[in-house]
Amino acid sequence: MNADLFLLIYACLKAFLPLPSIEAVFVPLCLAAPTKSFYYAVVSGIGTFLGGYIGYELSVSYGRKVALKLVNEETLSEGEATMQKYGAMAVILGSLTPFPDFVLAYLAGLCRMNRWLFLLLDGGCRFMRSLLVAATLSKASEFIAIEKYSTLLSILILVYFLGKYVIRKKT
Repeated sequence: MNADLFLLIYACLKAFLPLPSIEAVFVPLCLAAPTKSFYYAVVSGIGTFLGGYIGYELSVSYGRKVALKLVNEETLSEGEATMQKYGAMAVILGSLTPFPDFVLAYLAGLCRMNRWLFLLLDGGCRFMRSLLVAATLSKASEFIAIEKYSTLLSILILVYFLGKYVIRKKT
């Protein structure tokens, strides 16, 4: 499978399943092919948009039953309260940070947030985040011979995000 398709599929799945952050895949790809960084940001944004839509629809169709397979009742109740209180602002802040995006999709669906508003905000903000990462990597490659260290950096980034994922699953 080529890197473009893998990134698209991973970004889509990441938006409605509890997988390690998209940066675990996105950053190593950008490091391996710095000239394609902005292209990868677009692919990542499209995948996140599609995955957010799937998560939202799953939540609307199957409600709490699906969400409770991924998070506990307390976390879900706190998330619903936050989404009810802050709505669009919660989606914007959650999308611009490493907050697990699958949670946003389910909460937006459970709270019956306007579908198109959610998709626009979540997909748009996650796309902006990917563009920021791509721009940062592109700029950094002007000062650092990233190609020389890309394999090591990619491994370190992958270990970091997988470690965070494993620790989060154990708690």
